Amino acid sequence: MDDTNFLRLFGSIFAGIGSIFAVIGIIIGLNTRSFVATSVKTSGTVTDLIRRSKVYYPVVKFTPSSGDPTTFEANSGSNPPAFKKDQQVEVLYHPQEPNSARISSWLDLWFLPVMFTAMGSLFVLIGGIALINSFPQLLRLWRDK
Repeated sequence: MDDTNFLRLFGSIFAGIGSIFAVIGIIIGLNTRSFVATSVKTSGTVTDLIRRSKVYYPVVKFTPSSGDPTTFEANSGSNPPAFKKDQQVEVLYHPQEPNSARISSWLDLWFLPVMFTAMGSLFVLIGGIALINSFPQLLRLWRDK
């Protein structure tokens, strides 16, 4: 395989995978934005920290507007733990679906969409540069202008 074919294959794969990751990140971000815009804020209490593979996930108890106390485990965890037991946290939830609750923090809401979009964009950039470099005749035409 010569260098041109390698660059085209490498660039296509990287740009393709990057596009998928970027689109996934954008979709997750739009869903998160919609969730934040339509949710209700309340306060909750961290009742426990569940350890899984050296990562601590907070368990939060809150009382939605329906009056029935609800407990949920956060989707994201950290090590060291981002929260302490008995710590008060802001909770977002949909009134019709209290089990959809999430802690109102950047990590819980925005880390995943930002990571996917940034990583995907970087892959697209790397793949795009490889693809552009695989067409030397186009580079010469562009440089001669």
